Amino acid sequence: MTDLLEEIRSQAAREQLPILRDAELPVMTRILRQARPERLLEVGTCIGYSALIMAPFLKEEGTLTTIELDEGRYRAAHGYFVRSPYGRAITSLQGDAAQWLSRLQGPWDFVFLDGPKGQYVHYLQLLMPRLSPGALIVADNLRYHDMIYIQGKLPHKHRTAVTRLRQFLSLIDDTRYFDSVFFENGDGLTVSRWKG
Repeated sequence: MTDLLEEIRSQAAREQLPILRDAELPVMTRILRQARPERLLEVGTCIGYSALIMAPFLKEEGTLTTIELDEGRYRAAHGYFVRSPYGRAITSLQGDAAQWLSRLQGPWDFVFLDGPKGQYVHYLQLLMPRLSPGALIVADNLRYHDMIYIQGKLPHKHRTAVTRLRQFLSLIDDTRYFDSVFFENGDGLTVSRWKG
């Protein structure tokens, strides 16, 4: 498994693909070790690195469902999953996450959001009725290259994404629904426990 993960990291480096940063791994693995999810959902497979980092922490007979929009990345990830010890536990889906989230039943006890940042708030709104009580939602890249901290005018190109990320942060900060913690590791990681 170590060799397979190294192969994925090499491909990601060559092709400049966004995968979990080393700085985020200790936080992720600590959370997963405590949570031991039974039904894990990932939005944003890329080429499968984070899914294969998370899979060893599933409960026995646990499942991981992961969604990727890009067909080339989906195919690469699927190839890695088949070669891993977790091929049977992982269901890999290709297409628009919002469409899949409207159809997938859940309930999910662990969600990892690592797809398009501007869609996080929409994804979470779709997922809230499909979360198990006490479910954990981990979201990556919340600092968004520190643009989340900019006061005043945002760069035009990133304005929508940053505005929507701030809406996501407002939602997970709403203590009627979530208890949340923000980690500065890497590009920022939030961990939220669903109170529903």
